[in-house]
Amino acid sequence: MHKKFQLRPCVIFSCLLAWSFLMSGASPASAEQGSKWKIFPASDVFPALVADPKEPRFFVSVHEYDNEFRDNFTGASVGFGENFGLLKKRISNRHAWQLSLKGGLFSQFDLDTSSQDLLNSDYNIGLSWTYRFRQIGMRLRLYHQSSHLGDEYLLRQPNLAETRANFDYEALDWLGAYTWNKFRTYAGLHYLLQRDPDDLDRWGYHGGIEYRGTDDILAGAGFIAGLDVKGFQELAWTPAYSLKAGLNFSNINQRNRHIQVMLEYYNGFIPYGQFYDNDMESYGIGIYFGL
Repeated sequence: MHKKFQLRPCVIFSCLLAWSFLMSGASPASAEQGSKWKIFPASDVFPALVADPKEPRFFVSVHEYDNEFRDNFTGASVGFGENFGLLKKRISNRHAWQLSLKGGLFSQFDLDTSSQDLLNSDYNIGLSWTYRFRQIGMRLRLYHQSSHLGDEYLLRQPNLAETRANFDYEALDWLGAYTWNKFRTYAGLHYLLQRDPDDLDRWGYHGGIEYRGTDDILAGAGFIAGLDVKGFQELAWTPAYSLKAGLNFSNINQRNRHIQVMLEYYNGFIPYGQFYDNDMESYGIGIYFGL
């Protein structure tokens, strides 16, 4: 059974790639010409989600937290992530697909402790297939995640060392999106393939709306905002809300490079690691770099 689950994602991605080649009319000759193919593209046909707290990218944020396992405290969250394009096929100016390697590290720190304890780190890595046709876009992602509690936090909470359990999984998620003017809406499903603990329910949903302004409102920056909503069968489908809004400073000649400064609010289950079934409310500010 374990091998069966591991093979299914490979079959899915193989079918998707074959379908993409057929749709694009690809042939060895057209690949050799290189006019519409690009290896290691710098940008993606499906832009990163603005408000998803688990979107792989480089960032640092400081929040005031209120949650079940730590009560009220000031914390910092940092992320290191990238969407590394492997291959892009441009069918026309508004029709393309891309295969990428997408992964990230997400860590949370308790700033109210003397050593600014590391609470948890999540690691994820996987393949992403994205597609765009005019205003319609989609993303299919197969990835692995593992979570690890911080040593300092475990030393301060010795009972956790005896009660903690491994938390990792392989997942497949799909998002469909529609863009009009400066707005984009998206929605999709999340499915756990292999998981530990093995009694976790498999299904989840994901959706949201975002706005990316292009008008210069401050030092070449445009307004950017997003609302991201997630829910999981394991948590009785209860939605978690992530809201972010701020300024997007971008290089007009290289739009895939930017710095975003955003005010942030979160309410719902904790999106990180073994605390996934605890509630959390937080507000603060974050700085994001990259794509």
